[in-house]
Amino acid sequence: MDLISRSPWDGSLVGEAASTTPAALTAAITRLAQAIPAWSPAANLPVRAAALQRFATVLRAARAEIVALLVREAGKCQADAQAEADLLPRKIEISLGAGLTRTPLTGEPLRFRPRGVAACFGPFNFPLHLLHGLVVPALAVGCTVLAKPSERLPALGMLYARLATQAGLDEVLQVVLGGAALASQAAGDERVMTVAAVGGQPMGRALAQLLAARPHAVLALELGGVNQALVLDDADRALSVAAIAEGAWRMAGQRCTATRIVHVPRAQAETLTAQLRAARGAWLPTTPEDPAGMMISTQAREDFQKPFRALPAGLRLLAGEPTAPAGSCRAEPLLVFCDEPVARRAPLYREEQFGPMLIIDPYDEVVECCARLAANPYRLSASVFTASRERFRACAEQLPYGLVNWNRSTAGARSDLPFGGTGASGNGRPAALAAGALFADETVVWE
Repeated sequence: MDLISRSPWDGSLVGEAASTTPAALTAAITRLAQAIPAWSPAANLPVRAAALQRFATVLRAARAEIVALLVREAGKCQADAQAEADLLPRKIEISLGAGLTRTPLTGEPLRFRPRGVAACFGPFNFPLHLLHGLVVPALAVGCTVLAKPSERLPALGMLYARLATQAGLDEVLQVVLGGAALASQAAGDERVMTVAAVGGQPMGRALAQLLAARPHAVLALELGGVNQALVLDDADRALSVAAIAEGAWRMAGQRCTATRIVHVPRAQAETLTAQLRAARGAWLPTTPEDPAGMMISTQAREDFQKPFRALPAGLRLLAGEPTAPAGSCRAEPLLVFCDEPVARRAPLYREEQFGPMLIIDPYDEVVECCARLAANPYRLSASVFTASRERFRACAEQLPYGLVNWNRSTAGARSDLPFGGTGASGNGRPAALAAGALFADETVVWE
């Protein structure tokens, strides 16, 4: 058993599994390729819809089991685990409704045709929701799917496979377990026509290089974000502080849309800093009933905290200890202040730090600050806090992010809207409501 997981809450053993062998992976893709003729025709949509609706029924019935395992293996708090479990059947409803409306499979002169076998690779932070969010639209438009959950969470991967089989989807959805080598073999198989993955920059670069010789294969990537909030001088302070704190520190900061940097008016910096410091107390995880969770592993916690022990010039630690006892996955929320512009060139400022941290950066002019946000390489999600709709709209026009929010956290997204970032956050192929177009080609049928 080479895949082993321990609970971030108490270190107890949760899951053990053997990685899928190369031969078994090849056999799984063969099975999926053979299933395409019966599964993919547009006329077969009622059959696909019925199968996915059975899956939704199975997922609802297994809610308690899913929630318990998300808490125990993924280190989530109860509320976040419940929210993720509830999103799974909801994703099926949206994909079969508004999702297919965006990618009609019949009609003239435009229609979509499934691309064939799809490979979907999921992350650890939303281990079921984000993988499922790719699997379901692919199945709905008529693809067959090879799904690889995060190798960090074998028990959740095995649970997803069991529930899919219980719904009768095992001929068209094959769940495999393993790490980067397995993903590379799957993506490199000539029969795989779409690769959709959520993860970090190293994964994205590796998959792009692997698929460079196959330009006809679609690669869809979501690669995280250095998400930034802008507080204007007329913003509701209590609302802003609450939303920014939750965006930065919920789920131990392990969200691709988590708030990493907040820009505040220099004249209000002292007051807002004091309020954010006070807000930290609500985001210190102790039990699963608290609103914050644990980091996924002791190594992830150490990798996150280490750079904060020797901050680059211009950054100052205001609150939080970037250490933890040996074996602990608990990470204190960190609050950092940007004293000098030179700090904005540091990797700690410019690159995604996947943990509970927030940098406060004061500004003098809104126009200059918007330009600063626009220069951010990882433009997934931004927020603007202001009492004025007109001022929000003026700022939003200058922020080339995948999501720009008004008076709400950068964190989170809606399944009934497209989702994706720009710049280094992805390769311009949004998911969520728009995910069906990743797995189907738009075709002109002109009579």
